[in-house]
Amino acid sequence: MKEIKFYFPKEGLVKPLLLSIGIWISAVLATAQIPKHDYIWLMSDYTQNIMVMDFNKTFDSGYLRIDSVKKELRFRYTNSMISDFSGRLTAYTNGCFINNQKYEIIENGDQINPGQIHRENCTHPDYNRYPVGEQGAVFIPDPGDSMRYYLLHASGVIQDFPELKFWIDAIRYSIIDLRYNNGLGKVISKNVPIIKDSTTLAAMAVVKHSDNSSYWIIVKKFVSNVYDRFLINQIGINYIGSQTIGDTTNSDFGLGGQTMFSPNDGKKMMIYSPYLDGIFLFDFDRNSGLLSNYKRIHVVDSMLLDGGACFSPSGRFLYVGTYWDLYQYDLEANDIKASEVHIAHWNGFRYQNIFSHMIGRMQLGPDCKIYINCRNSMKYLHVINKPDEKGLACDFRQNQLELPQTHSGTIPYFPNYRLGIAPVCDPNLAVSVYEIQIHRYLAVYPNPASDEVSLDAGDQGIKSVQILDLLGQLVYHQKINSTPSIKLKLGNFNPGTYIAVCILEDGSILRSKFIIRK
Repeated sequence: MKEIKFYFPKEGLVKPLLLSIGIWISAVLATAQIPKHDYIWLMSDYTQNIMVMDFNKTFDSGYLRIDSVKKELRFRYTNSMISDFSGRLTAYTNGCFINNQKYEIIENGDQINPGQIHRENCTHPDYNRYPVGEQGAVFIPDPGDSMRYYLLHASGVIQDFPELKFWIDAIRYSIIDLRYNNGLGKVISKNVPIIKDSTTLAAMAVVKHSDNSSYWIIVKKFVSNVYDRFLINQIGINYIGSQTIGDTTNSDFGLGGQTMFSPNDGKKMMIYSPYLDGIFLFDFDRNSGLLSNYKRIHVVDSMLLDGGACFSPSGRFLYVGTYWDLYQYDLEANDIKASEVHIAHWNGFRYQNIFSHMIGRMQLGPDCKIYINCRNSMKYLHVINKPDEKGLACDFRQNQLELPQTHSGTIPYFPNYRLGIAPVCDPNLAVSVYEIQIHRYLAVYPNPASDEVSLDAGDQGIKSVQILDLLGQLVYHQKINSTPSIKLKLGNFNPGTYIAVCILEDGSILRSKFIIRK
């Protein structure tokens, strides 16, 4: 066997070399301890594809492009996702379903938020979204189990009252366990209510407990100054109680606006909505979960259904978008209102001379920049490049980040998963944007059905249809002349649950479960 020789530096070089090795090891360990749960952002576009904003790259590592055929899930209002500790996409939802990293419905991930709103919005091929608001769902890592994730989601109901036909009826949770299906996961608990209250709003604000492991969830009630608080810890999730604080003037706002905590320390919570005509600002105790020191800061808003706000990474500055304008506020100033700086007015840009790119929802990225969209159709995102700089030095640029397609007007909400254990963000990251081509799932509607059911494969031609029972037995078969959608009469079917199987022109197979009730 060949002799292996080890070479050591001269004595004078040992200490510097060991020091360099130590620094390198420390840097590697520090990088390994950074949770990257918010490194993948998903948005849908009007071509029925999914756009991916990927922050897993640094400036010198190049961009990633992906082109593949996946299943459809659209974001119109509810929009939430989470990556694993290393930054790989784990799960996402639009309030109708939970999908996995392969862009497919996770096992038992269908029928999230069941009910009339789900039936009318989630199964229809032209809608396929759950309309409770951008912060109506949020993923949280299980503090007691690194292989499990909570999804908190608001559910809605439709009432026969013309004054308020739609409202939130509960805050619920579902649990995803990645031990199943070779890491793709399975929903092991679903739609479990933690509070049923028709005065609950959908916008959930999340921040870490002072133990830097558990999570607080704060939710405002409708038409009141009452705030509910929940705690997720190693034991589970619990409703802790409510708190009354602040005034009730102009507090009857609904789905619009944003609620979030300061990312650097979690010690401030703000609420901004176009209905408020201002900002609600509080101090927050991360140990008790209680709000204090209420302030209201007047902002001249647009009185439209869009707008947003976001803290800078250091928590010093607060940015408010009022659809037409962007303002900055210094939260360290003795008079916060007097510190107001008008950063920009809408520059008049309209995509294709139709869609105006106004200033709306905001989210701090893991690259220390703030990204801004609006409810209108946008081909670009606005960017605040240096949000911790005072005034115009914050470097706000309208329409800076070009997207592959016009997106549908939602941007995900993320809490600071790194609070207390790692830096808020990394300015050396570079975002790459690419697109996942969507192959339409098999839409079955109405579902449940009674007399007739429609099967819709989107732009793909259906060559044959099979209907199976839950035992896999064939109960119906029909060959057809390649059409994207068909209607089946159900008069000869018994009530129960069935599986529709469609074979398409290209040989691929789409399946969907449906229920027959008579």
